[in-house]
Amino acid sequence: MIVRDEGETLLLITQPNHAWLAEQIVASVRTERALESADRNTILLATREHDNGWAEVDAEPTVDAATGRPCDFMSGSAIIKHELWLRGIARVAKVDRHAGALVAEHALTVHGYRRGDSEWQSFFESITALRDDLLQQIGMLTGAPRATFHAQYRCVQLADAFSLQFCNGWSEQQSTLEYRAAMHGDTLLISPDPFGGITVPLRVLGRRIPWRPYRDDGDLRHAVAAITPFVVEGKARGSDSIVVAPH
Repeated sequence: MIVRDEGETLLLITQPNHAWLAEQIVASVRTERALESADRNTILLATREHDNGWAEVDAEPTVDAATGRPCDFMSGSAIIKHELWLRGIARVAKVDRHAGALVAEHALTVHGYRRGDSEWQSFFESITALRDDLLQQIGMLTGAPRATFHAQYRCVQLADAFSLQFCNGWSEQQSTLEYRAAMHGDTLLISPDPFGGITVPLRVLGRRIPWRPYRDDGDLRHAVAAITPFVVEGKARGSDSIVVAPH
């Protein structure tokens, strides 16, 4: 769950809905050659489904007992993260093994900062083995096909980062690969321009609940269930005003 602090309210966006927005964004990217290949639909599928393992977790939101605040996507134990990623990768791989490998690569990338943490050792061992098995099955484990796979994964990584920036409303500049992005009002500005000069409309479902200390999980879930989802709207475009650091 994405939990955006708005002062007197909290904006909640589920991880699967964030992932659907990520697909909207990457479908409009014009700077990544992998999206021009025959594997475009596989990349879009992996992007759209990269957080589907969160569906069960977000359906039963929990509260941080110390603060009364809803737990966000950064919360959760290694065991929970392990289970949800295995679940999500398996779901995608049943449809497309190639897309499943891309989602596994994403799991390893976003939690890369946990490498060396003994609590996460089984996570990295099992997800790596699963990714490599999928890559072996589709003939992309080594050599030039593996380089192609990494070029495809860039698209998933970028889409995830841009969507998170919008959903969280982060105004601070964020860097992903050679791109920089920042929110200005309801507009996501990205440099260098990945969209070929067009403005991309952004739409994602969210719920807005009062920001108060919630007593327990039941109190939070009751509050969330009482709120009708609405569409959070904005746009994304390229902008030269974001300084790109040399790489």
